[in-house]
Amino acid sequence: MDRKRIMEEAIHSGEMEGAYVSAEFRRDAEQYVDGDFTIEELMTRTKRRWKVDKHEPKAAAHA
Repeated sequence: MDRKRIMEEAIHSGEMEGAYVSAEFRRDAEQYVDGDFTIEELMTRTKRRWKVDKHEPKAAAHA
């Protein structure tokens, strides 16, 4: 299976499940499809974009 088809199917699957697929991810996915970087780099960019600061205080749980 080629990169373009993999990305099309992954984005479609995510959207069918109600996931938000950002314009930034779509641009990164296009660059991946074009061979500009590896799937590992695509994953790193995505994780970096959605990274939560571990130092932020967590909300108190309600009982």
